[in-house]
Amino acid sequence: MKKKVVILVVTILASVNLVTAQIQDVQKGQHNYGIGLNAGVTVGDFEDAYSSNIGIDLFYLYSISERFYLGGSTGFANYFGEEINRLGSGTIELDDAQFIPLAGSVRFSPFRNFLVGADVGYAFGVNEGNDGGFYASPRLTYMVNGNMPIFIGYRTISFEDDNLGSIQFGIGYRF
Repeated sequence: MKKKVVILVVTILASVNLVTAQIQDVQKGQHNYGIGLNAGVTVGDFEDAYSSNIGIDLFYLYSISERFYLGGSTGFANYFGEEINRLGSGTIELDDAQFIPLAGSVRFSPFRNFLVGADVGYAFGVNEGNDGGFYASPRLTYMVNGNMPIFIGYRTISFEDDNLGSIQFGIGYRF
């Protein structure tokens, strides 16, 4: 399953690259590279196991039109492990869970300085015993000025039967 998702993500990213290369010949678009910092509060299936998370994002977006962007993103996310009570056996301290997401990105600007979009792909588990899972991060972004996006969104990493979800807030810099 993991290999299929990786192949799917690589295929999507390669397709986006080919499409943007063809569009560039017809219409000169704007290339957007950036870096961002984010923090979140864990919700859902793992909210008792992981309290919060922080991360760094690297992204590339290419303007297909004045309002539509395609690209990709990666980064690093750390979810802070909590001390949890186990019935009859005391408490245990969970290790932090760490991921490197690799995703295709799409953004749409319904009006000036606002973007709606999502990153979809796979989050590779970094720490021992963490296989990673399907990754999705829908978000709303406001461009404070031409180079500083701030966003609010939701991030989920899906495993076989559970989801590690978090409400995200972030700020970035676009080059």
